[in-house]
Amino acid sequence: MAKVDIAAVQTKIVEKQARWQARANTITQLSDAARKRMLGVVVDQAELAREVAAAKPPAARANAPEAPGAPGFAPAVDWRNRNGNHVTSVKDQGGCGSCVSFCTTALTESMASIEKGQKLDLSEADLHFCSSHGANCSGWWPNNALGEIKNRGIVDEASFPYSSAFTGSGGAPVCKNVANRDDKAVKITNFGALSSATDRKNHLTNVGPCSAVIEVYNDFFAYSSGVYSHVSGALAGLHCVLVIGYSEVDRCWICKNSWGAGWGDGGYFRIAYGQCGIDTTYPFHWATGVKIPGGKWSGWEDLGGIITSRPQAVSWAKDRIDVFARGLDSAVWHRWWDGAGWRGWESLGGLIHGAPAAASWASGRLDIFGIGTDHKLYHKWFQGGWSGWGSLGGFLTSEPAAVSWGPNRIDVFARGGDNCMWHLWWDGARWNGWENLGGQLSSAPAVCSWGANRLDCFVRGLDCQLHHKWWDGSRWSNWEALGGILTDAPAAESWGPNRIDVFVPGTNFHMFHKWWDGTKWNGYEDLGGVLSSGVGVSSWAAKRLDTFVMGTDSHMYHKWYA
Repeated sequence: MAKVDIAAVQTKIVEKQARWQARANTITQLSDAARKRMLGVVVDQAELAREVAAAKPPAARANAPEAPGAPGFAPAVDWRNRNGNHVTSVKDQGGCGSCVSFCTTALTESMASIEKGQKLDLSEADLHFCSSHGANCSGWWPNNALGEIKNRGIVDEASFPYSSAFTGSGGAPVCKNVANRDDKAVKITNFGALSSATDRKNHLTNVGPCSAVIEVYNDFFAYSSGVYSHVSGALAGLHCVLVIGYSEVDRCWICKNSWGAGWGDGGYFRIAYGQCGIDTTYPFHWATGVKIPGGKWSGWEDLGGIITSRPQAVSWAKDRIDVFARGLDSAVWHRWWDGAGWRGWESLGGLIHGAPAAASWASGRLDIFGIGTDHKLYHKWFQGGWSGWGSLGGFLTSEPAAVSWGPNRIDVFARGGDNCMWHLWWDGARWNGWENLGGQLSSAPAVCSWGANRLDCFVRGLDCQLHHKWWDGSRWSNWEALGGILTDAPAAESWGPNRIDVFVPGTNFHMFHKWWDGTKWNGYEDLGGVLSSGVGVSSWAAKRLDTFVMGTDSHMYHKWYA
């Protein structure tokens, strides 16, 4: 047993005027052999030479502010606080040399958050014990692990928990066969290496974290806080970590380790530039193009027309979509998908400001709403044939939003002359309201419902952020800020219980997606496009979304998720 001598390490830190602190922890109490078993990088020298020679930034950086290889990096980066937290929680590899699987899995999780807006918890056990590596605790090389993630993927942690892997003879690891594995595996599309310091910092600034290899000396096990530099002790082995940022002021890399949150600075550490081979001997490894199983987004489909508002959409049955927009004549125009093809355009008349709104409370039933030139709300419905337009009063300064949470029920929302959100509803017998729901809106509201007597409303506030207010069946909530920078009104839809999908136009004219998965908000996810309006959205089945926008040519465009 050879515990790390903390007092001796602290003495060396003072002697060398190093910028870090040491303390005892569970790892410093282990034997030399036990600590070395945690260091699982095995270098293939020929592969390392090839990677360094071929190292270059990923193609994903073609749109970065600077050309590849040119300085284009920020003075400091930390992906725990870079348009949100894109670093998953610190994990513990235990006494197994599986650090390469932990650092590359962490890389995949971070890129899923950055690219897809989804926080994943993936199975290091699946990668380390069920891949070409084999069911053992020996080491690996990051490039080999990333190749397995690209070709084979990684399942979620719940399907194969790391703690459940050590059930073999004497506690040896085993592979667990996961049912329907291919339907659960998360993959990457591209991976590679970065050699120069400039390329590494450009990537961390513009793309995301990287995995890195470091030489671990005995003093490193005692790291507590500060900027680490080697001061004492022999080389114990090589280790793989996730680099989540850097600081030019402190001249250091910021890293996430896999020795549990009780080690280091909550499981993280900072290491000085040029130390332990992190940026001299070994390249950084990157990954992009995360592919998450399940539905996929289509491209954009041009549905023609010449429209002068954002489209609004609703579905009254499986494989049925009805879309409405204002035309050049300020009338409402209608186009619909009947399960076999797109039909229309059909003029429904009227003379409206902004976009119409649409709701459906039964198969074959449509209710549309528009704001007239007198700022009143007007209503027209279809049930075997179209009605005329009828006035519902009010004094409104935005286009309306409408939804139905049950048979013969309609809820309508719009901004009033006081910039508050106002509510009018049909209870099956008569119209009720208007009800003032407060807020200070700088856009039209959006509304969706995921259950009977449930309403979720979304608006752009005076701060241009997304704000949320909901009715839970007995009372209205306060307003909740959900961030983002919106350039127009939001859109919202629900495909099932406790699920909400919100779409907003961003400052780059792309469509962005934020969603509630039943426990937390996820996103924003950039879905591209070049929008000249807000978004309309409908859903005709679970895990089905159809979005519609006006393009720069005033055509209606369609993008769907299935």
